[in-house]
Amino acid sequence: MFVTSHQDYYFIVMTQSFRFAHVSDIHLPTFAKDCANPALMLNKRFFSALSWFGKRRFIHDKAVTDHLISDMQTSQVDHVLVTGDLVNLSLPDEYTRAAHWLSTLGTPESVSAIPGNHDRMRDSALTRTGLDAYAAYMSGDDPDHEARFPYVKRRQDVLMIGLSSSIATPVGWCSGRLGEAQRERLRDILSQAQKENLCRIVALHHPPAGPQKPHKGLEDHQQLADIIAQTGAELILHGHTHQSSMHALPGPQGPVPVMGVASLSVRPDKGYQPGCWHEYTITRRDQTWDIALDVHRFAGFNAPTKRVAQALLSHG
Repeated sequence: MFVTSHQDYYFIVMTQSFRFAHVSDIHLPTFAKDCANPALMLNKRFFSALSWFGKRRFIHDKAVTDHLISDMQTSQVDHVLVTGDLVNLSLPDEYTRAAHWLSTLGTPESVSAIPGNHDRMRDSALTRTGLDAYAAYMSGDDPDHEARFPYVKRRQDVLMIGLSSSIATPVGWCSGRLGEAQRERLRDILSQAQKENLCRIVALHHPPAGPQKPHKGLEDHQQLADIIAQTGAELILHGHTHQSSMHALPGPQGPVPVMGVASLSVRPDKGYQPGCWHEYTITRRDQTWDIALDVHRFAGFNAPTKRVAQALLSHG
């Protein structure tokens, strides 16, 4: 098993570490004025708007998001990874606010983002233009690369690999798919990084492991699992489920941790996991990697975040 007591972490001789934050499913507030154009609402957005204004706006609270981001920034992590669903309805003003929100976290050199299903509610020119508002955060070290995804950012000996599983789906569905072209590029990236002994962090919105419901899951999760079984990876991160979770996929040298993070913005009194962010510390140990996890969970506006879980995900 790849999880050991976090207590053991302090008895390992470490080299220089790389620390990053994982946040997801921010669901920045949507306002009635965003929905004023009927031409934009006579589709799936109409039903999603009913959900937002009827229920979800009382679950997601930007004040919780701001509190947790303040805590994260106090921790002075080296990088921030955002795994999708910044917005709710894929509307123009939502994209503008999301781009501004990303800019408050840092520059594209220190912040990486990928889209979720709410960021691409429809496959349209409006959606593509909207996502371009934060394209700089969804690009790698080679921003002129022909294919936007997967993108790659190398920081120290850590490779951040951003995938897009966001696709347009029918009403009542929020599933995702990578597609063959993206999967094959991922295979090449993972194989080359393995030869260079880099720590490979794969990020996507939909969970590639654990229970898979057809209308909510990753449609090509088995094909992705086959790639991981052949090439391996050190860590796979996702959002979408609004739960902090731990699963694994088989890799050539042992199980690969698959970690989900709860929504950043959920209030603690709504029957769901309260908002949280995950802090990862990656350290090379000879030819292997130690990956330590701290879960920071919202504990009230007048209290610091509560570290509710600590683990060491050793891989290699």
